[in-house]
Amino acid sequence: MFFMDDKKVLIDVGSSTIKVYVSSDGILSLEKIESIFFNEGFSDEGISLKNEEMLIKFLQELKETYSGFSVSIYATAVFRKLSSEASKRLGKKIYEKTGLSFNVISHEMENFYLEKALLGKFDLDESVLLINVGGGSTEFVVARNGESIEKKNVDIGVGVLLKKFLGVNDEISSIDKKVIVDFVEGELPELDNKVLKAFYTGGELNYMQLANYPLVKNVFFDDVAHPSVIGFADFAMKNEEIFSKIKFQELESMMPESPKWMHGARVCSALVEAICKKYEIEYIIPSNSNLIDGVYSCENGI
Repeated sequence: MFFMDDKKVLIDVGSSTIKVYVSSDGILSLEKIESIFFNEGFSDEGISLKNEEMLIKFLQELKETYSGFSVSIYATAVFRKLSSEASKRLGKKIYEKTGLSFNVISHEMENFYLEKALLGKFDLDESVLLINVGGGSTEFVVARNGESIEKKNVDIGVGVLLKKFLGVNDEISSIDKKVIVDFVEGELPELDNKVLKAFYTGGELNYMQLANYPLVKNVFFDDVAHPSVIGFADFAMKNEEIFSKIKFQELESMMPESPKWMHGARVCSALVEAICKKYEIEYIIPSNSNLIDGVYSCENGI
């Protein structure tokens, strides 16, 4: 393999998805998505042995593939719920098996990186909501004029909803979308600031393109990373189709390289629909940005 000082691998480990980004020659790209449902068999004393072994095997193979690259891991969501001793045990085992440090970052740092990923990307004279959905939690940041002005965290994420609403991933969901939307909406905090537009982050532009959501050109600001928007009514209508008309097997086939990613598609869409309904969002801006983009921005002074 080859080596250059600027070649880095940045890994985002969430409750159900591992995203691998590679920084090379000044370009950051998402290279791999792997689905491991760490919520299954989880307790504050550790993730299941099966998932632990899968994670270590994945990291070993990744390190071999990117020999000569520096590797940094940023774990969030369910890993924040480990006891101090369990977190130390997991980190020690991963280091002994892979030589990699397993860094669990706080809600505050994840929000900080999300802000860095998106603030400065748009020039709007209004407050905007940044939505970051994880497996075990969801973070909100209200931003205006390049600065965050309000932050909220709720312990509801994709993994939480999958566990609560069994049957959502039947070929046609046996759970009505409205049931999930109503549940989530009832758990959301009030916002102090009025927002009309929301960034929906974490690979959602890619998902909406694959699932053929009725996206339209972004006329609010010019950014190659955010070419499209969707109105709330169109978003809700397509979500209903995803629940009641598109078969689960068809969803999986939309992302053949990582079909398990689609296991969270229905509940994640319903969760964000509830958020947008609650806060009366008019336009949603799908984004592939996440905390790793913020890390990269910080490291490179962008």
